[in-house]
Amino acid sequence: MLYSYKMFGWMLGLLLLCVAVFGSRLFAFMDNSSSRRVERLDGLRFLLAFSVVMHHYVYSYYYLHGQSWTPAVFVHNLLNLRMGVFGVTLFFMLSGYLFAQTSPVSWPHFYLKRFLRIAPIFYLSSCCCVLLALYLQRHSLVSRDMLLNLYYWFDAGITGVKPPLFGMQDARLINAGVTWTLFWEWAFYSSLPLLCFVRQKTGLLPLAMSVIFIAVYCGAPFNQQKAYFIACFAVGALARIVPETIQIPKKLCDSAIVLLLVLIFCITTGRYHIHFLPLFALLFILIALGGDIFGLLRLKAFVRLGDASYSIYLLHGIGWFCLNKVIQLTAINLDKVEYTLLATVVLIGLMLVCTLTYRFIEQPFMQLGRSKGHI
Repeated sequence: MLYSYKMFGWMLGLLLLCVAVFGSRLFAFMDNSSSRRVERLDGLRFLLAFSVVMHHYVYSYYYLHGQSWTPAVFVHNLLNLRMGVFGVTLFFMLSGYLFAQTSPVSWPHFYLKRFLRIAPIFYLSSCCCVLLALYLQRHSLVSRDMLLNLYYWFDAGITGVKPPLFGMQDARLINAGVTWTLFWEWAFYSSLPLLCFVRQKTGLLPLAMSVIFIAVYCGAPFNQQKAYFIACFAVGALARIVPETIQIPKKLCDSAIVLLLVLIFCITTGRYHIHFLPLFALLFILIALGGDIFGLLRLKAFVRLGDASYSIYLLHGIGWFCLNKVIQLTAINLDKVEYTLLATVVLIGLMLVCTLTYRFIEQPFMQLGRSKGHI
């Protein structure tokens, strides 16, 4: 059984291990000297990805030990339940922040760049899932609707649909089902031309506040979750302009951030509920104002892993799946200490792989996207 206090200690140990390993000179190739870099946001991206990783660790552990993939498995581990909502909420706010003032010369080029940013690692993740499902179903292969199902698995996340593979009904759980968030990212990108047009007429502040109002007071009564996600992007946009008019001492920002983190991980329910949006909104705005949790978000290891956060997000589920599936199929008997040590090795190995996928897959395709703008 996984208890919150034990998991908390292990996760702190993992973060310290990440600082020691990925802060070393061996990973200097991850350093980015771009003048546009905001280090605290890169560090934040890693901690958000790490939160999702540890959230799915609990899901994967119990699922491949005979329990269903439902929030009920977190009955003794509310901390990790809340980490999932924490990660996704702030990831959406970060997207809203980064694209709030987008005004591209060419919208086709903008979408090409987004595709080249999202698709390569998405396809790598999907290929791994397809090959694993094919191997696990090799004795009972189902070919019905195979091409249609594969279409959804290679749609770059646009549809948000992940059907069974070769008769494996829960194939989407091989990568922990994380690609559903890309549906919302694409929805946000699709809305940007309209939002950009309205922003030019009204300004960013009225637009962001209007979207938040409509989502919270008009949308939430009908669909709480959808309204929450829409409001998250708008909060990110709002955070982009707050620093233009408000300045708060950094120590006060950091102290308030710590207090908000305690509240979020103590009182929220682990669900996407509009009532808790103000806590997350204030937290993100304080980070936008310069808060970095007393330097935590600027640690070199976290900043480096922040670049690899997209790879970590899309590939970690495969790591947990393989770990538990190998143990299950080989009937290896591990005690809790042995299992934890093995999971630690898998996670650090996964992050090492993700630094390489960033360097040799993500980065080249991002550069390709930028170069297409000069053709």
